[in-house]
Amino acid sequence: MEKVTLSNGLRIMLEPDERVRTACFGVWVAAGSCYETEEESGISHFIEHILFKGTVKRSAKDIAEEMDMLGGQIYAYTAKECTSYYVRTLGEHVAQGFEILCDMLTAPRMKKEDMDVERGVILEEISMSEDEPEDLVTEQMYGACWKKCVYGKEILGTRETVGAHTSEALRAFMEKTYTPSRMVVSVGGRFDRDGFLALCEKYFGSMPADKEFHADELHMDYTPAHILTPRTLEQTHLCLCVPGLSGRDPDRYALGMLNAILGGATSSRLFQRIREELGLAYSVYSDAVFYMGGGVVGMYLAVAPDAAQRALEEALAVFRSLEQGVTQKEFDRTKENFKTGAIMGLESVASRVANMGTKMLLRGQVDTADDLLEAIGRVSLEDVNRMTGLILEGLRRPTVSVVGPIQNSEFFRGL
Repeated sequence: MEKVTLSNGLRIMLEPDERVRTACFGVWVAAGSCYETEEESGISHFIEHILFKGTVKRSAKDIAEEMDMLGGQIYAYTAKECTSYYVRTLGEHVAQGFEILCDMLTAPRMKKEDMDVERGVILEEISMSEDEPEDLVTEQMYGACWKKCVYGKEILGTRETVGAHTSEALRAFMEKTYTPSRMVVSVGGRFDRDGFLALCEKYFGSMPADKEFHADELHMDYTPAHILTPRTLEQTHLCLCVPGLSGRDPDRYALGMLNAILGGATSSRLFQRIREELGLAYSVYSDAVFYMGGGVVGMYLAVAPDAAQRALEEALAVFRSLEQGVTQKEFDRTKENFKTGAIMGLESVASRVANMGTKMLLRGQVDTADDLLEAIGRVSLEDVNRMTGLILEGLRRPTVSVVGPIQNSEFFRGL
């Protein structure tokens, strides 16, 4: 792994691997819902869409056809803390594929007709998310528990803000966020190092240097809430979360392991109790979310409406069983599973490139596989049991979101 920094501060991460014939490369940008004002809500996501609609010298069709001619695959996504654009091609097509990507990022045309078309696409994306109960119940939970901070903003924006965005507003936001200190270029696999660096200098080297970006300035405030959304559905969908840790907290590995014991694996307490023993749900799991400004530990399940109250009570009982602590057997089993999952997540070229891009952008450093194994190896049973106090304390003020055929707020009794 190599880091090269251009004179304007743009960081480039390189990890050649001649054992493979393909390459993955992309650009990670500190642009996302966390950096938006209320009026700008959804603008990072709108930019991600509109960059695919054409450049000064390429139409949207040109971009698609040229990438297909290379046998390449181009992807993008917008998150709360960053936006990512990345491409996969054969090694011999890296230069052409990267040139297309750079053209999209540096010379988007943003015509009004393209804006209007893509606006309709995004509005349909919002509707699709609202029609998916698992998405809706989760977004409502996060929107409620983070309503007092930047993490509560919806990535897609609202119908009102999406309807109001203009090309001028998009360009102004790009001028603020698509800057050298807020961008990281990452590449891995088979590629020509010198040629790739020359392209980075050609497309990004002339960007003026800007104020250094620090993701640790992001801050998360947690607010407990109960949200009930009546819907005529075959199932009741339920989410619960409590405060967790940030992505830079040294205890994040211990909390991640505790989450796996709680509901992150098929041997977990939630899965075994709710699904295997009681048969109340097909889908039940917990998740630990680590953002730079903070995090949560949450749970999701979907059950028959007449079993929803019992399922919630049983799930809370599983959470409270942490009072007795984690056993040595649970710890040993989970630690090995956690190691395997962490390393498997870095086994492909694409995952390593994404790891370099996001970690360098948000944390300023990249964990190698050896770093991860060492960090996980240091976690003790005592560390994991110490994290149970965090979850048990959070149960005094949980956020719970419910979507389904339930009308009575008495559903939340006992919380």
